[in-house]
Amino acid sequence: MKLPVLLLDLDGVLVKDKALNPFEDTVEFLQNIRKLNIPFRVVSNNSTRPPDKLIEELKRKGVELQKEEFISPLSILGDYLKAQGVKRLFFIGMPVVEEYIRTLGFEVAQDYMVDAVVIGQDRNLDFNKLKIATSAVFLKGAKLIPINLSRIVKDDDGLYFPGAGSIATAIAHASKYDEALPNLGKPSEEFIRYALEGLRGSEVYLVSDDIYTDLVGAKELGIKTVFMTTGKYKKEELSKVSFTPDLVFDSLSELLDYLYKAVSS
Repeated sequence: MKLPVLLLDLDGVLVKDKALNPFEDTVEFLQNIRKLNIPFRVVSNNSTRPPDKLIEELKRKGVELQKEEFISPLSILGDYLKAQGVKRLFFIGMPVVEEYIRTLGFEVAQDYMVDAVVIGQDRNLDFNKLKIATSAVFLKGAKLIPINLSRIVKDDDGLYFPGAGSIATAIAHASKYDEALPNLGKPSEEFIRYALEGLRGSEVYLVSDDIYTDLVGAKELGIKTVFMTTGKYKKEELSKVSFTPDLVFDSLSELLDYLYKAVSS
């Protein structure tokens, strides 16, 4: 078998919580796929930190990634906003990401007179932010741009909250926004194409814990799907959807065993 190309989700696959603590077999898994010369990228819809900050934090946790090995929607956000003619925007999200957006050359305003509303994960989301965002879209005709289309996010306490995609959908409904919401994250064609640049292999596998946001969409693009039960959904969730992943594993060690056998066959 020729070498597969792996697109590895971060949350729920390589790390177990929002503090980026890796699973017990994460470091060994990455070491071994490098030894096998399996091409890979870590692909994350994380909208809470810029890519370089995530790489730095992962390194402190013992997970070392090169800059080119990590892709998030923030990696392509700047080019997308420029292509849309956005100069002034209102942002729902974390302060460190707001500062990152400023460094890309955009004005981040605190009022509704903007070209776009950009939405990421916001731990301090409040009524005023929702009011300004909705007014920008409804009154000013601002573009509505979620950083990702995540439907639901699992927090470290085991409880769940709406993802950026759900917040954007709610604002779109409230403001009668009739444009399709863009998907800057996985598994959009634009994101996948960007993530695969320079990688060569026999088949592409998306490894993720997210059935709804990641795996269903990846299968529609002809990408092999690998469901990991280590994150937000357990195996029983598959009974609720008309979707069957190509592979299901309960740990990275199980996935590594499969890859060893596949590569040596």
